[in-house]
Amino acid sequence: MHANEDSKSKKISEENRRRNLRARISLPIRVRSADFVDDQVDEVQATINVSRGGLYFISQRNSYRRGMKVLLMIPFRNFVADAGTEERGEVVRVEHFKDGRAGVALRLLKSTEGRVVHRVEETKKSPITEHRLAPRLPFLTEAEVMEPPAGTWLKTRLSDLSLSGCYVDTLHPLPVGAGIWLKVVRNKIVLEALATIIYSEPRLGMGVRFAQLSPEQKSILENWLADVATNGCV
Repeated sequence: MHANEDSKSKKISEENRRRNLRARISLPIRVRSADFVDDQVDEVQATINVSRGGLYFISQRNSYRRGMKVLLMIPFRNFVADAGTEERGEVVRVEHFKDGRAGVALRLLKSTEGRVVHRVEETKKSPITEHRLAPRLPFLTEAEVMEPPAGTWLKTRLSDLSLSGCYVDTLHPLPVGAGIWLKVVRNKIVLEALATIIYSEPRLGMGVRFAQLSPEQKSILENWLADVATNGCV
């Protein structure tokens, strides 16, 4: 009986070891808070190492804490056309260094592990091409969305922005293909634009592509993006 238990324990230990073998891979990732009540995090970093069950990176922020839930884009591709599904993860360890930086170890939730491993392998095989629609940047600000038939404005927030689209955080995203009016306010400047939902993630948010923009609307977006690129998203 004991021999069988020892054999089973060794087998589980070996499976866990293989599952958590770490590869030193520098992979661009976007990390942002999954919970609106958390000290908001939204940054792009490069991994130090990656395993089937998690990853490790260095951050300049002190906002991470053990048990914190995050959303990950792996690998992060700086273009709206490549905006894929965000994966869910949890902070399992935070190491504070003397220079003020923090080492953050994340555990990937089980439903995401296979997809992440596949994406890492694909990234290792072929480099990311540089001819997409438009570069996007983290962009945290309040917004409102209105689906024309409903006529009711819903308060939401943006988490990234480009000249061609944005990501809207909302617990109740609209279906793909829905047309909306989007209103964004930043520093007392208002942008209102027609847009289309290009992907939708239940309880997380939706990717939005702008319809044809006027020169004035493009100018507003260009100024906002230039400001964020210089001064950061907050």
